[in-house]
Amino acid sequence: MVTKATNHITTRLAGWTPSAEAQLVSFWRIMHMFMSRYGSVPLGQMLVDLTTLVLNELGRPPTVTDLCDATGLPKSSISRYVSAQMKLDMIEEVIDSKDRRRRKLVLTQKGKDERQWQVQQIRKILEEVKSWDEKSRQAGQTLDADLEFERMKHSNANAPENIGRKRKKRRAAAA
Repeated sequence: MVTKATNHITTRLAGWTPSAEAQLVSFWRIMHMFMSRYGSVPLGQMLVDLTTLVLNELGRPPTVTDLCDATGLPKSSISRYVSAQMKLDMIEEVIDSKDRRRRKLVLTQKGKDERQWQVQQIRKILEEVKSWDEKSRQAGQTLDADLEFERMKHSNANAPENIGRKRKKRRAAAA
């Protein structure tokens, strides 16, 4: 099962060279979007999920071994993260037609729908950051830290629906 690689983000970013501040803010907003959506998952799991997504998008569904090679994480961690994605019905294993010993990890329809949601959110983030970055440069100003902090608080208050696992709150130790 091969998908065609395409530019899903946006062509409206062509020609934009983001400032250092814009790059950091874009990174923060994208990370925040992922954490809000999927809960406080380990960074390794996020890396595996994104690697699986990217390789599927490029038409090369990965195997568990591919994910180990690409991320540098141990197979036990990769297997645990893949299992979590399979339980959420985001990916499924498909036997490789060329080598029946290999199992490729492909996106399910739910996984493809989630990828589309991610693309829409990232597009929105990048277009917003591009807009204020260009306006700031034209006005000869730098990023207003207080305004960005207010945006961070607003992002947190209006976080997307969480579909990942939620961590249990720790109980106080018995006295």
